[in-house]
Amino acid sequence: MSELRPLPLKPSLREKVWGAHRLSPFYEDRAADRPAVGESWLTNEETVVASGDHAGATIATLMERYGPALLGDAHRPKRATYFPLLTKFLFIEDKLSVQVHPDDRYAAEHEGGFGKTEMWYVVDARPGAAVAVGLTETFERERLIEAAESGEIERSLRWVEVAAGDVVTVPAGLLHTMGPGMRICEIQQNSDLTYRFFDFGRPRELHVRKAADVIVQEPWPGLTPREGLTGEGTKRELLGATEYFRAEKLSWREPIRYRTDRERFHVVIFLEGRGTFDGTEYGPGSTFLVPAHAAPFEATPTTPTEAIIAYEG
Repeated sequence: MSELRPLPLKPSLREKVWGAHRLSPFYEDRAADRPAVGESWLTNEETVVASGDHAGATIATLMERYGPALLGDAHRPKRATYFPLLTKFLFIEDKLSVQVHPDDRYAAEHEGGFGKTEMWYVVDARPGAAVAVGLTETFERERLIEAAESGEIERSLRWVEVAAGDVVTVPAGLLHTMGPGMRICEIQQNSDLTYRFFDFGRPRELHVRKAADVIVQEPWPGLTPREGLTGEGTKRELLGATEYFRAEKLSWREPIRYRTDRERFHVVIFLEGRGTFDGTEYGPGSTFLVPAHAAPFEATPTTPTEAIIAYEG
């Protein structure tokens, strides 16, 4: 087996009705006569390695080949070739549907899959950009269904303005949507299971009764506070922590020696800056999977750099 080094990953762009044409500086802008891009999937088991010794291989293939050397000694498999984190960029120029995700128990019982807790890091936002999290009043189940079907639910969404650097944690069961004018880096359980509750009149399938089964109407605690951490040669902040994942933001201007702890892999998502990561060039939008057993290596910026580091909780 070849030595495991950081793996540069190829993003998968997904067209969405609420997406955008301006994708820079992460990717080339999309021509106005082409469908808008809403999501760029950065990691799941189908993600392909972009270059290097393992170019063309999927994460699933490398999981089977390397096991704990890739995923970490602390990783506990839930299913063969199931990569635990789905990470994305979201490019938002219209409201997403009002939606909710089930927890693991409901998802396993009704869908044969996994639930979804997620976290949003606001990369940038126009003035007035907002997200909706939870409701301003409590509804009985049948009344909740009626409000969704009539459109009345739109008046009861709890909208909160957000700005660059804000963090929103969205546990399974929390009703939510996002408004236009922002870009998000999303860290979540690896599940695409979504119950669409209300869609602002768009002719798409709804899942109102399943959504009503799983909506938790407890008060939303507010934006997730960022916590400063110590780091050698870097500015480190804990963005959020759940039982499924943790996410940090790292900022650095000088070369650093990058290490994992052998317990868990890292997903490194570059937001700003340019340089080399174990000798491979990076820029905004570059994403690497750092194997848990990778040897220490150099991360050398040519311009000030910011990245999100995500790993299992």
